Amino acid sequence: MSQIERDFMRHVDEIILSATPDILAKIGQIDMQAQLSGKTFYDVYSSLSDEDKRQIILVKKD
Repeated sequence: MSQIERDFMRHVDEIILSATPDILAKIGQIDMQAQLSGKTFYDVYSSLSDEDKRQIILVKKD
């Protein structure tokens, strides 16, 4: 695993660990997609549009 991959996973983990209930609900939807598709959570998260990622981060900061 490359350093970039580790940094990405750490960033996503920080979002999850500091998430509000609203963010956790969105993350739960992403996790469900991952489980249904057989992909990892990180793969599904990384395939989200920039706008979707931005919305998750903006909700986190509120």
